Amino acid sequence: MTTRSRTRLTGLVAAASGALLLGVLPSPAGSAAAAPRPAAGHAGPWDTANYRPQPGRWQPYVLAPTGHRVEPVSVLSADPRGGAIKGDPKAVLGRAGHPVRLVSDGDRTKSPLLTLDFGKNVGGKIRVHVDGASATPPKLHVCFSESRQFAAVQPQDNNGQAAHAPGCDTANIWNGYPGTAYTYDSDSHTLELDPAKLPATLTDPQLRGGFRYATLFLDGPGWVDVGRVSLDFTAVPNQPDPAAYKGWFLSSDNELNKIWYAGAYTVQLNTWMSDTAKSWPYEPGEADHADDQVPHADPAEEVIFDGGKRDRIVWQGDLAVQAPVTYLSTNDVPAVENSLSSLAAQQLDDGYVPAASLVGQHNQDELRTYGEYVTWFVHNLYNHWLYTGDRAYLDRWWPQLTRATAWLEKVRSTDPKGLIAFQASGSCGHYGYGDCGHETYVNALYARNLDEMAELAGARGTASDAGGYASRAAEVRKAVNEQLWDEKAGAYRLSREIPDAYPQDANATAVLAGIADRDRAGRAMDYLKRNSWGPYGALTVSPSTPNASINPSYEPLPSGFEADARLTAADPSGGSQKSALELMRTFWGYQLTQDPGGTFWEKADVNGQPGIKQFTSLAHGWASGPTVTLTNQVLGVRPTGPGFSTYSIVPHPGDLTWAQGSVPTPHGDITTSWRSRADGFVLNATAPKGTSGRLAVPTGGKKVRVKLDGITVWDGSRAVGGARATTDGVQVYVDGVASGHHVLRAQTR
Repeated sequence: MTTRSRTRLTGLVAAASGALLLGVLPSPAGSAAAAPRPAAGHAGPWDTANYRPQPGRWQPYVLAPTGHRVEPVSVLSADPRGGAIKGDPKAVLGRAGHPVRLVSDGDRTKSPLLTLDFGKNVGGKIRVHVDGASATPPKLHVCFSESRQFAAVQPQDNNGQAAHAPGCDTANIWNGYPGTAYTYDSDSHTLELDPAKLPATLTDPQLRGGFRYATLFLDGPGWVDVGRVSLDFTAVPNQPDPAAYKGWFLSSDNELNKIWYAGAYTVQLNTWMSDTAKSWPYEPGEADHADDQVPHADPAEEVIFDGGKRDRIVWQGDLAVQAPVTYLSTNDVPAVENSLSSLAAQQLDDGYVPAASLVGQHNQDELRTYGEYVTWFVHNLYNHWLYTGDRAYLDRWWPQLTRATAWLEKVRSTDPKGLIAFQASGSCGHYGYGDCGHETYVNALYARNLDEMAELAGARGTASDAGGYASRAAEVRKAVNEQLWDEKAGAYRLSREIPDAYPQDANATAVLAGIADRDRAGRAMDYLKRNSWGPYGALTVSPSTPNASINPSYEPLPSGFEADARLTAADPSGGSQKSALELMRTFWGYQLTQDPGGTFWEKADVNGQPGIKQFTSLAHGWASGPTVTLTNQVLGVRPTGPGFSTYSIVPHPGDLTWAQGSVPTPHGDITTSWRSRADGFVLNATAPKGTSGRLAVPTGGKKVRVKLDGITVWDGSRAVGGARATTDGVQVYVDGVASGHHVLRAQTR
């Protein structure tokens, strides 16, 4: 099973507290001391307390390497155990004149452990220089872990993993998944050495995606002299300089800046060549490997997997976050297209689209599990058209889009009250829980799909189709509001069948899909903050919910929806905007204080620990939503027409004093900056030729006079001079702004 289905059946597994660190004393679970910061240079934002961001200085935040060779930054521990470590362990860093000798008198349970820290989550193939070895050498192994907490050292760690793969975490759901015994070494990699051919640099024949710590150990009696260790960084292989971002973000808040770049780096660690997928289940005794081809993907191009460590397949729902992150940071459009095309080509004859790459029997077994993910298929192709403007790509997959939407509509048509439920189709699976009822969440996603299809049909010149989609969207919105809004609670229900649960995903997506009006949106966000926020962020559902169909946990996917929804909800006072930034700092900021730091987790339990213990992916792209939200909503830049032919810059400053950034588009970069002051707000924007935009400045709930390039366009009550200026009480908008550089200034009266 994948994480999603296994989680649905077993619930979240609480992480063990007080885990033993490699070679050091245990740190309290959840403490900031449990995770050193990622190394990114001296006196930079990642390693300097109270670092103050400076306009224009965004490069120090980038965590990606400047090339594809990475060195460890330190030796975390050198534990002789039943053997010996002779010489300076720093030889593995290239800082000692002689190699370090690892000596073992027995099997791997007695071997010395030499653990290296790469300073941040990385991925690729390990290189180890071996100067010499005993005549009959032991086997040389390397183990990997994304965190110290789940690197198996003690006998009880990871259900017995230390006896087989010391220093490893778990990347195989059939061996050592929480609650399952670890019975053989499915996680370490063997570096083949021939004493007759030494000295030599040995390269791991298998890549490992997603690790911060690498542990060398021996199996069998003898010794090995180890020198410099490095890593062939094989994530984002088609990006010659992974640190050369095409888009960037910067603000007055150091923590939010780090969150943006951690999200971008997380998605980079999920981007690999399409022949490096994992095919499950493994045969008993089979070692971990990532060398399968994603079906229908171009083998010469990258794809974007859900996680570097695992599952290492392409998922529709994960791409809903990963693709926009990619557009806005590296602009690696070929990786997105290869991923989307591989999924589109899997469509079944009845229009249903499988949720994930059909790599291996396990994914074939889940062929029809996830009806929710059909809605993400439609959304992802719409988003691709919006960000790239690629009409040929849209036309190529238009038949698949129409069939997928028709499948969803056929499911809806079986309900006399006009809402989707997946029980009859056997496709009740979700990103994190299962419910076969008529849900707010799924129907909100479908209503948004219908709006998107109406827009796409209009762009293709089929007005009658566009009208049909728009009409059905209105029907779904009306049905959701009539059947699933609880006026007394001030929130949307989970479903008709479960009316006493008011989950995060239901309420956030109702706002994002335009189902909730301004009043309901505000009340829904208030409900979530009063009832569902915990010490580490926003929970999936209030802990007091009487129905156990959905358990409280911290899920990054709907938490990203909620942060976005809070910025979308119109609030003249700015309180909703501030709560969105608070949520980002609390949930995503917390993860940056934990091991491995610099990448975001697949999920967390109610105690703020990785939600599936040693199996949890700690570099999971669907957790990178704030990277998109900070650019689209806080900086305010988003496409409104294909390929940014039209765009909007609508800042939501919250409690920030300034922000700036650049967004790559097919026409050239859109650059913008804004500053919030006591007497008003100033927005600077530069857009390339072939575009026109909407610019806006927040009112702060006050009457403001607005000038565009020094000319008054809004006098505090109405547009003047023929300007296309309007207000909703939260922003003053100016439409039809031509390309080039412009300054929009708001002054309080």
